[in-house]
Amino acid sequence: MLSIRLVEDEEVKKVESETLSSQPLAAVDLVQRRLNEVAEEEKVVVQIPPETKAVVAIVQKTPKPAVKRASKGSIDRDIALSEVEMEKRLSFVNAWEESEKTKAQNKAQKKLSAIAAWENSKIASVEANLRKIEVIDSFLG
Repeated sequence: MLSIRLVEDEEVKKVESETLSSQPLAAVDLVQRRLNEVAEEEKVVVQIPPETKAVVAIVQKTPKPAVKRASKGSIDRDIALSEVEMEKRLSFVNAWEESEKTKAQNKAQKKLSAIAAWENSKIASVEANLRKIEVIDSFLG
């Protein structure tokens, strides 16, 4: 994780209030104090050269995951088997969830297609009735 801390304006004003000849030394002292504070916290420090403000970048080390050792004990074997069983169960649960999801989607699609077919048949019957009426009107009128 990378976090950058900016030195407060008060500390910059203190540095500016000193004489011009001691200004670079004060900035170096300020940065050195910040570096010492960070070193006490056991963090990796990257120094950025000061311009108008002194900037110190602090990089925190992330702990590395522990590497599993292969052991020949029955306890370790039982633990490994239980982990495999747990993964297998999770795999089955995920497969079941996907299956149920697919079933629900198929059921919804089937209902939508049934509704569309019903609408098409109603439209066809209404159009047929209109044609009948037109034919009757043409003979009578």
